[in-house]
Amino acid sequence: MIKSQKELSIIIPSYNELNNLKHLIKKTNLIVLKNRNIEIIIVDNGSTDGSENYLKNNKKFFPKIKFIRVKKNIGYGYGIKHGLKFATGKIISWTHADLQFDINDIIKFFSKNNNLIINQYQVHKGRRQNRSYLDVFFTNGMSVIVNFIFNTHIKDINGQPKIFNRNLIKKILRLGPNDFSLDLFLLLLASKNNLVINEFPLKVKNRVNDKAKGGGSFFGKIKLTINTLKYIFILYFSLNKRIWKL
Repeated sequence: MIKSQKELSIIIPSYNELNNLKHLIKKTNLIVLKNRNIEIIIVDNGSTDGSENYLKNNKKFFPKIKFIRVKKNIGYGYGIKHGLKFATGKIISWTHADLQFDINDIIKFFSKNNNLIINQYQVHKGRRQNRSYLDVFFTNGMSVIVNFIFNTHIKDINGQPKIFNRNLIKKILRLGPNDFSLDLFLLLLASKNNLVINEFPLKVKNRVNDKAKGGGSFFGKIKLTINTLKYIFILYFSLNKRIWKL
């Protein structure tokens, strides 16, 4: 039994997002002040841009937010998995720190669909709206490949945020990848256990500060696609059916 368990934990990994981090903390602080049943966990995922010092100097002003530090960046997935170890919520969510998604949209969805979300047989995810044709093209292409290989019906595999019951945490910590493919792993885990994957529309905003770490440019998208394909085939050839069982 977890002491002082919250209703919802939101994990936000941040890697070299100092300029966005300053705005993110102010926004999330307002959320936890208004909602005592929600916890925010910001994971400094081995940043080298001054984020560590900024958090050390300012976290005393935001005592309601959990700040976790990863000494060395191992990957996006590792940052989330590290944050999961500190999460007390009955419901777990994760999203990005780049402010392209409004954290308040998670709160709104959670408030309106609390009974639906708490269902341990469902996983919820955002389906990105108002994206460029190029972004949609790459996303649809990857979804077709994933669904063909794994016999699934997943749309927008990298859509944020992810929201699910905490009963999936142990499996994610034990087998989830340490890189960006953790998003795909969660959806495959849900699909292989016949969990319902529910999508809800979310608007994507342009990054205000800095450049995207993943597939921001055309060549970045090509690189992201190649890396995703590698992970897809690693999963396909290395994991047996028993590994997916919850």
